[in-house]
Amino acid sequence: MSSGPPSPQGTPFRFEGPVSPDLLIDRHAELATLARRAGDRVGVRLAAPRRYGKTSLLLAHAAQLRETGWRTAHVDLGRVSDLTDVARRIAAAYGPLDAGWMRAHMGGLLARLGLSLGTTGASVTFGPRPASPDVEAAETVLHRLLDLPKTLHERDRVATLVVFDEFQDLMVARDDLDGVLRSRIQYHGDAAAYVYAGSEPSLMRALFDQRERPLFGQADPLALGPLPLEPVLADLFERFAREDLDPGDALGELVVLAGGHPQRVMLLCYLLAEQLEAGRPGTLETAEAVVGAAIERTQPAHEALWSQLRRSEKVVLAGVADGLPPASPALAAEHQLGRNTLHEAAERLVDQGHLSREPTGTRLIDPLLREWLRRR
Repeated sequence: MSSGPPSPQGTPFRFEGPVSPDLLIDRHAELATLARRAGDRVGVRLAAPRRYGKTSLLLAHAAQLRETGWRTAHVDLGRVSDLTDVARRIAAAYGPLDAGWMRAHMGGLLARLGLSLGTTGASVTFGPRPASPDVEAAETVLHRLLDLPKTLHERDRVATLVVFDEFQDLMVARDDLDGVLRSRIQYHGDAAAYVYAGSEPSLMRALFDQRERPLFGQADPLALGPLPLEPVLADLFERFAREDLDPGDALGELVVLAGGHPQRVMLLCYLLAEQLEAGRPGTLETAEAVVGAAIERTQPAHEALWSQLRRSEKVVLAGVADGLPPASPALAAEHQLGRNTLHEAAERLVDQGHLSREPTGTRLIDPLLREWLRRR
């Protein structure tokens, strides 16, 4: 079976990369839904902005299933560029499912893709990509491995959870790969449960909501919203207490500012812990210093995003940061842009995961981007 989640971190305020299940805040409802869907062998598509805890949630989901005897595989498709990349990523994730089967059936093929099997255990090691793409080997590896959960289930009746992370990037590698995937997994029945996770809502909708796509209607949608305020505060107070730190009023101020953004609230708490360890009190003034440090830390990313945006998109983001509706008459008049132009810009920003439309209005998903825009 595949390896478990990451080992415990040195800080309780882990803000880089996925967190281990014991550091996950809340998400009880999402985990329960994922468990039910897996038990019923219903596919799930999970869409959420980047750094919103998708991978951490799915690691916790996989850990729960492993405790009940399931196999699990987590395929990271982020930034795959072609069929060879896809085959290499799937081989690395599926390799630990059964080392003996991999050696008996895949060794030579994997070598043609620049992969090797470890001498002990079930690890698949990445080597340099072949100088020339071996499309035949990549396609053979892909077809054989996609059927591995079914093959193993026929042998021992143990089910497999397969997570395809950053699934929308599959379309970058080759436009028909969702069809290749469905052609194999549609026959898996009780052998496997599948989760398709992505961070670009428009591409995920294109894969699952367009009738002409092979995966149309093949997975239940599951949204990952902001973390709820009260559970976040309670959890974080306990973490500070275990570190013998008193966050005072600063913690509440920072949690409210983070607005339920999982990564940003952890970054702010990490920086707050540094301030407290340096002897500063948990006051509102300290909270303001933490926000300033966080903005300075994330400024290069904000500037990179800003440089890539169209003028209308910049106007919308800055307006929303100041509390204005994205296509308000005042914003259109101030910048001499049509309201329809602003509406279209806002839709693009929603699709890119920068804005969220909610019953109370449109908000910026990244609270530090919002603060950076307000202070420019």
